Amino acid sequence: MIARLYAFMYDRIGRGSEAAGLQRERVALLAQARGNTVEIGAGTGLNLDHYPPTVTHLTLVEPDRHMRKRLRQRVAQIRPDAAVLDARAESLPLPDASVDTVVVTFVLCSVADQNAALAEITRVLRPGGQLLFLEHVRDTDPQIADKQDHAPFLYSWIGCHPNRATLEAITHSPLSVVNVRHGQVPKAPVIERPMVVGVAESKEHTG
Repeated sequence: MIARLYAFMYDRIGRGSEAAGLQRERVALLAQARGNTVEIGAGTGLNLDHYPPTVTHLTLVEPDRHMRKRLRQRVAQIRPDAAVLDARAESLPLPDASVDTVVVTFVLCSVADQNAALAEITRVLRPGGQLLFLEHVRDTDPQIADKQDHAPFLYSWIGCHPNRATLEAITHSPLSVVNVRHGQVPKAPVIERPMVVGVAESKEHTG
């Protein structure tokens, strides 16, 4: 029941943030996508409108069936050539070194195992491949971080953990951060505001 309601409300919940600047963040990040692209945790498909012509094939991974239902509806309208897969970030049904770009937007805060997810991302990336990320992160302000640690129970229900040190997890994974920018999600609750936007590559791919 909660998962179905969350999928139904997801676009409405974030509408203010999207209009206030978050959509521009998505557009700028996804402009860097190219080739065979995989989006993990595609949700209802908010990124679909923003993939550039440099993306030659798009695969959308979404494990929640309620989100996936809405995603397929949006795919049919916007990008009917895209493939939709029922899979988790920690176990991608994709061959090794087969992907040019992986995209995660507000996903690593909700995966069961960040390290496993990042290992899978590295596994499927081709030499020269890239991870494009836009993620919630733990605030550097101890007072806000404490609020993130004691987030309302609703966050646990929907599987969001905004207190995760996600940038550190990416940095210490088999990926190399090429560039990163810190910012804030506009018009979001204080515990959801801190975010990072950036690009990472597999270390073995960079020499």
